[in-house]
Amino acid sequence: MSSSRFTTAKKSAPECLRVSPNTPASLPKTCDAELYSPRVRRLRRARGLCTLAFSMARTALADIAFDEQDANLFLVKDARLRADALKHSILPRLQVVMNEAIMSIRNVLGVEALSDSIVSVGPNFRTKRTSELEHLYDSALVALGGQRKDKWPGFSRTDGKPVQILPFRLGFVLDRFGVSIILENRWMRRLTRGCFNSLLKFHLDNEEKINALCFASGMQPAPLVTNSLPYLSTQTDQYRVRLENGWFDNHFFGHTYHFSVLEPQLQRLISAYTIFFPIYDSYIRIAKDIPPRLDELTAKLNAWLQVEIERKDNDIDEKVAIDPHAIHSAAISAEQKIRVMPAIRWQVFQRDGWKCVACGRSSHDDAILHVDHILPRSLGGHDGIDNYQTLCNVCNLGKGNRNATNLRREG
Repeated sequence: MSSSRFTTAKKSAPECLRVSPNTPASLPKTCDAELYSPRVRRLRRARGLCTLAFSMARTALADIAFDEQDANLFLVKDARLRADALKHSILPRLQVVMNEAIMSIRNVLGVEALSDSIVSVGPNFRTKRTSELEHLYDSALVALGGQRKDKWPGFSRTDGKPVQILPFRLGFVLDRFGVSIILENRWMRRLTRGCFNSLLKFHLDNEEKINALCFASGMQPAPLVTNSLPYLSTQTDQYRVRLENGWFDNHFFGHTYHFSVLEPQLQRLISAYTIFFPIYDSYIRIAKDIPPRLDELTAKLNAWLQVEIERKDNDIDEKVAIDPHAIHSAAISAEQKIRVMPAIRWQVFQRDGWKCVACGRSSHDDAILHVDHILPRSLGGHDGIDNYQTLCNVCNLGKGNRNATNLRREG
């Protein structure tokens, strides 16, 4: 997975999700009255921020956060500790985000994402490793990719065998910079050139519609720069050069949310993932040798966005009732927040066997692990490693802030 970030790809100003091609966001082909009309201002406000549908009710994201300690993991020089932290702590949390994105796609687009795709993770750790782990992983990825089955007649291999692995995936990535979305679309040696030509031609044929989806989701294509192709060239010219030269790596990168990444930022990521999903869905359908449904899914996105924008406009002047229980829960969460030096959190998890010391659940049981103060700060607890224990999200919530509970000793 490439770790580079490109932030200069062009975007187009949307009329909801319908735009004119090759129109930079700063110079839309509209008059000033249209550009600054209330309707367009509302649509611009919706760009990449369509979180309203997800904020109506508490979701699994309320228990998920990524903070500076996750960034500090990549300062840890112990390869085994870093790998275990990714496997047992980072990846399970990213998988919760992916589960919420899959539900969003179902609710907004009416698409069952897992009917043709599977969720893959990276790094994908081997269960039976005989040699000592030496590689220092620099990122974690949870992504949708095509199912590994003989169901891709639109693609072919150079040896004539059925295609089982597709060259693209759409996922959430975490690295030392933060959390973002990536569409990986890479060259695979055993696939024929025609497979990649079909994907590039899809972009050429639908550039106007894809530009709108990119604008609304905040996704940007990695620019292609050659001696004969200026850096600020059109996407049409870039895809023509790719086709002519057989350059098939065609990645897209989303906005990076820097730490700390909490529920509001995760909701925005899921919204962006949902909006960009029709492009991934088109890839899947091309591989299945059936026509893409880009217009159909874009129409559903337009309907969803319009409803949410109008709901926001209607609610904008209403006062939000403050739940005293929510304030109390937030205070407890702040009290329990563990700020430790790099590797200490991971050393606590490692000491406790990467499982909850109360119930024994681990990432294999879909548990989200937390570091807990045995004696809370409010009762005089210190920030030494002996005052920390590993609890899952369920047991940590049950313990609360009421007393000194050393579950390691009691267990």
